[in-house]
Amino acid sequence: MAKSAQAYDYVIVGAGSAGCVLANRLTEDPSVRVLVLEAGGADNNLFIHMPAGVYKIWKDSRFNWNYQSQTETHMAGRSIPVPRGKVLGGSSSINSMVYLRGHPLDYDNWAQRYTLPQWDYAHCLPYFKKAERNERGENEWHGGTGPLGVSRGSTANVLYDAFVQAGDQAGVGASEDLNGYRPEGLARYDSTKWNGKRCSTAVAYLHPAMSRPNLTVLTGALAHKVIIENQRAKGIEFVHRGQRVTALASKEVLLCGGAINSPQLLMLSGIGPAQELAKLGITALADLPGVGANLQDHVDFMMQWSCTQPVTLQHLQNPLVKAAVGAQWLLTRQGPVASNIWKAGGLVRTDNALASPNIQFHFGPVGIDYVGDRIKLKQGFQIHISQLRQESRGRLALVSTDPQTPPHIIFNFLQTENDRKELVEAIKLTRHIVDQPAFAPFRGKEVYPGTAVATDAQLLQFIQGIAETEFHPSCTCRMGNDALAVVNPELKVHGIQALRVVDASVMPDIISANLNATVIMIAEKAADLIKGRTPLPPSRPSFSFDPQLTTTSTATA
Repeated sequence: MAKSAQAYDYVIVGAGSAGCVLANRLTEDPSVRVLVLEAGGADNNLFIHMPAGVYKIWKDSRFNWNYQSQTETHMAGRSIPVPRGKVLGGSSSINSMVYLRGHPLDYDNWAQRYTLPQWDYAHCLPYFKKAERNERGENEWHGGTGPLGVSRGSTANVLYDAFVQAGDQAGVGASEDLNGYRPEGLARYDSTKWNGKRCSTAVAYLHPAMSRPNLTVLTGALAHKVIIENQRAKGIEFVHRGQRVTALASKEVLLCGGAINSPQLLMLSGIGPAQELAKLGITALADLPGVGANLQDHVDFMMQWSCTQPVTLQHLQNPLVKAAVGAQWLLTRQGPVASNIWKAGGLVRTDNALASPNIQFHFGPVGIDYVGDRIKLKQGFQIHISQLRQESRGRLALVSTDPQTPPHIIFNFLQTENDRKELVEAIKLTRHIVDQPAFAPFRGKEVYPGTAVATDAQLLQFIQGIAETEFHPSCTCRMGNDALAVVNPELKVHGIQALRVVDASVMPDIISANLNATVIMIAEKAADLIKGRTPLPPSRPSFSFDPQLTTTSTATA
């Protein structure tokens, strides 16, 4: 039985990293009525808020859509996991909390390549700062009073120090702040953590606004389609507690479901590639072939070494220690479980000819093996290696008119020779870094892939058999004004009035970092666009793009 329509000014689909921001910013005006629809549930599980608790909950089907790609031809025919948050806060409630904006040139490239002058770094930085409450305080690069708590990576462990020091020794450089003056090299990572707890967008933006009478949030609400009349979005049809419900939006419908769910909902609503939709009996109201196309993510795999000294986090494997540090966190919000483990990393180049870094590292001071769904900690350290700007492009396709049927996802990872070559060179560069004197007191044998894996062909085979993604799907509803663009520079869907997409799908190209900080920035900027406010004035402080980088030939010496 259908419930009668209820009217709001704005209906937001998805209470993730972008949806929570919009819910807060739009309801700052008490006269504006906002409905937020979230398919998942509340974020009241303790392990969501405990930083190290991410390893308990991130695959949990209560909080994760747990999508899978189709078999990937160039990845040994494997299907690749595609985790996506299904809970208040979205993926910001189940991610590893790394706060990294990417390289300033990423945004300048958006502006130049896609004619998006209002999305260059100078126009984005003020919105990064508006969102941020950085532990450093306010300066040229950081905000000090925003909702999003950002903490410095200060966890004491000599392996983090060795990693950063090895950056200078290896020639890739080191940085005090990858979101500041020097956005290249190895560094301690900032994280979306505050007072020892995860600071998701639900914590930072949504919960503080929940007491406002003009904000309604429904969990367990699955959107079925956008209601469109005369090429204008009028509302959302969704199912909540077993009932089909219609919510009308007098001003706009805002899709914030992410790079998988937003294009899926657009296609279910008749917005997408007309020929593909016709095969499912869906009439195209706007023939936009770019919906679901241009899928990008970061290919990721790990290397691991044993450690010759007991300075790793392996002791947390002991049940008594685990109980003690859990109690410590409950009482003080401090200790090992107040850490997300990946407190160091970096942005580096495998080739001096590149204008900006093409590889990202995440460093952890422990060896991790996965035994089924359980984690085994070892006396070791490991480095995750991510390819930042691969040439290969994927897509997702609608395969059913049932909103509960996941779309087909194909990444086409390692499709090009250059993509394969870059990752092989990345292994050589990583070995070069770990071979530096800073690691000498700790470096044991190479466990994965092991020194016997030495030729380019062997290295590639290792990558193809183990690589997955960095869980950063994006670009499937990209900005622009060309034939494959889905939204314009104000994030309005081409050909449909009163409908915007605000999430990672609107990125024209993936940024060279974890996506969460950028999605929050996009939503902050979108809030001003939706309100019709004058944008914040552009700001571009100085940056150092002159790292003392090693060449690939040095790395292989």
